[in-house]
Amino acid sequence: MSLIRFDSLSEDLLGALVASGWSADRKVYPGQWVLPLEGEGYRSHPMAEEILATVGGLSIEPVNRVGPNFSNDEPYNFDPIAAGSGQRDLVIEVGSVLGGDYFPIGEWLSYSSVFVEAGGRVVAAGMGWIWELGSTFEDSLELAVCANRPLNCLHSDPGLDPWPRPDSR
Repeated sequence: MSLIRFDSLSEDLLGALVASGWSADRKVYPGQWVLPLEGEGYRSHPMAEEILATVGGLSIEPVNRVGPNFSNDEPYNFDPIAAGSGQRDLVIEVGSVLGGDYFPIGEWLSYSSVFVEAGGRVVAAGMGWIWELGSTFEDSLELAVCANRPLNCLHSDPGLDPWPRPDSR
């Protein structure tokens, strides 16, 4: 049984996925990313491997370039090596702050690293901030590609104000 419900995605998002090279029967070998990252100390899980098998290597251009409280002018890139290689301290911080077992799946705004938790939660982290992309992978796709809701800052390092500001919605 699939862990990802592509049939629940909006029509606009499905169009962006298809334009990026995705298809319902797309399957690539996730080990090309998982094995090198496990060599750096990451621990993969079934959700991460299914995401990489279905969208790994794709770059999905945004449908909406302006969200309710953020500019959405960069693609959602599913390159876990770019997101995770040399970033082990960052994923340890994410796990420490939020709890859970996270694995890199790609990059989003300003080259922030995107991580998926074993239960499906997706977050982006970088530059001292951690953002919620979605409680599910499907929700993260809708936010990162369609900018369909406000971006929520879950954590900011000491001395940094949350971004976007909670009152900027």
